[in-house]
Amino acid sequence: MTTREELHALIDRVPDDDIDAVAQSLRPFIEPAGRPGRPSFIGMGRSGRSDTSARADEILRETGFGE
Repeated sequence: MTTREELHALIDRVPDDDIDAVAQSLRPFIEPAGRPGRPSFIGMGRSGRSDTSARADEILRETGFGE
C-alpha cells in the first residue's frame, strides 16, 4: 500500500465528529502559506502626488481625455 493509499484509508476511518479537525490540520500542507503577494503592476502608475483622486477631472482635462 502506498502512503497516499494509506492516507485515504485513514481518512475513511476518521469519525464524523473529528473530520473538521482533521481537514483543518491538513490544509496548511495544501494551501499556500500567508496572503499572496501583490501583483507586480501595483504602484506602477505612482505619480508621487497624494491628491490624484481629488484632481482627477483636472488631470483628464490636461491630457485631452474625452475631446
